[in-house]
Amino acid sequence: METPWQLFLDDCVVARSTGFDRVLHHPRALGVVIESDRPWETAGAPPVFVDRREDGSFVCHYMAMWWDLDASASLPEDFRRDRAHNMFHRIAYATSEDGIHWVKPNLGLVDAPAGVDWQTHAPYPSPLGTSRENNLGVPYVVVADLGRWGNVTDPAKRYALRLAPEEAGGVGASWTESPKGYFARELPDFLNDPNWRGKLVPAEGEFNPRRRVLHFWDDLHDEWVALDQGVIGHWIPSREIARFASKDLVHWSSRSVLYPDAADPHHALCYDEPMSLTPFCAEGVVFGLLSWFHSDRTHPEGGPVWEPTPEHPNRWPWCRKGTNEMRITLSRDGGITWDRTSSREAWIPHGPEEDSYDRLVITPLPPVRVGDEDWFYIGVINGNHLGIRNNAAQSPYYHDRLPKFQIALYVQKRNRYVSLTARNQPEVLISRPVVSGASLQLNVDASRGEVRVGIASAEPVPTFDGTTPSTAPHLLEDRLLPGFGFDDCAPVLANSVEHAVQFKGGAALDSLKGRSVCLLFRMVDADLYGFRFAPGPERP
Repeated sequence: METPWQLFLDDCVVARSTGFDRVLHHPRALGVVIESDRPWETAGAPPVFVDRREDGSFVCHYMAMWWDLDASASLPEDFRRDRAHNMFHRIAYATSEDGIHWVKPNLGLVDAPAGVDWQTHAPYPSPLGTSRENNLGVPYVVVADLGRWGNVTDPAKRYALRLAPEEAGGVGASWTESPKGYFARELPDFLNDPNWRGKLVPAEGEFNPRRRVLHFWDDLHDEWVALDQGVIGHWIPSREIARFASKDLVHWSSRSVLYPDAADPHHALCYDEPMSLTPFCAEGVVFGLLSWFHSDRTHPEGGPVWEPTPEHPNRWPWCRKGTNEMRITLSRDGGITWDRTSSREAWIPHGPEEDSYDRLVITPLPPVRVGDEDWFYIGVINGNHLGIRNNAAQSPYYHDRLPKFQIALYVQKRNRYVSLTARNQPEVLISRPVVSGASLQLNVDASRGEVRVGIASAEPVPTFDGTTPSTAPHLLEDRLLPGFGFDDCAPVLANSVEHAVQFKGGAALDSLKGRSVCLLFRMVDADLYGFRFAPGPERP
């Protein structure tokens, strides 16, 4: 098992970083890679699941959504009462050889609109005819890849699944109408295996009671965890992120774990709120892809459903106008406490124009590993969050168009979310005590400068003639271990996500294996994203 990387999204492993800047690095935007361009995608195509197969090809499941105002009376009540969700959907299937150019194969499984009528209910599109020439009909929803991103070691529980809504009540059925959860060792081959349902293992109970998702196993508290929006409704007093937890998938508890604080803007024109959080486990922590909402509360969205009541006299209208950007955060206690050190600014900014394809950056998936890169497939909307009004009698916010979901791709070197950066004069970064291993690796960009590493014992340094042991980290710079000083380190000049540090003179890290040490990084014009000790082979 690989040793986790120590990253710098927070200060957990940092003893002193005087003279360094913490820099948030933005992924490279490759634009929309799966467009909403079919008659059954007039409302959009938010992502559900993307994976890379063993042969290097990609598969995507997404929710294809289309408008049909004439048939909307058949929808469940929670869909009918809100025009923004007044649409039909099925799970769609797409494939790609390179993850950028996607094909939507004709599966011939279910009926869907064959064309689009833009006149009858303009500006809302209406279905025109029906056909089975489409890529719809995936009969299950991939809730999570628990083996890769959910901290689950049991191969029989690699995937968490639910039957797709159409399997549990017809097209347009609510997600909560298919609450039963299943585990699977591998993705069901619904196209070629008629017995795929028989290979699903029913969960002991149900996935979380809010929206039937499941994200990871928390072995710190021995419980299943799902992160979702809101415990009691996200309009009192703002949107929030809730942690749902269960030891048996039968009995669930919930608590609010992330919400605006005093450092977030909270004036009417820009009231900051978390919209959603997608967690995934990696490097010994829980990362959170945090969709952050800049709410314009001068445009409240009321109506009979959200008006104040005697039970909730302070309930204000549901504010929906605003923009979404993506931020990055982490938790070291199983999703209970979320560190905001690196989430005070946009990791993926939203588009600057009202019609930017990424005006809302809103539904992320965990990364797909491709070489030394992380690929993030994220749902984006080409318009303001108030693109569809709540009241069915109102026209859309935009007079000439309806915003829609599409899927965009963002690419970043692996684990390069945040660096501690030294400028054009030497600075020394000092770590907290860590356990040494047989080799030391850096995620580093020293292509314009240099990094050298020194290693010191983590024991207190004697001061004042040995009468006062001190743990002041800067004292370690003069007490580096023999053979592991800055001058003993081969200068690091590389740009690499996994650079092995070498020491001259025959000093072997294996001699320090298992010992508590502090690392000192002397850097100039360089970015350090993280480090790790690899254990190496066991000694005979």
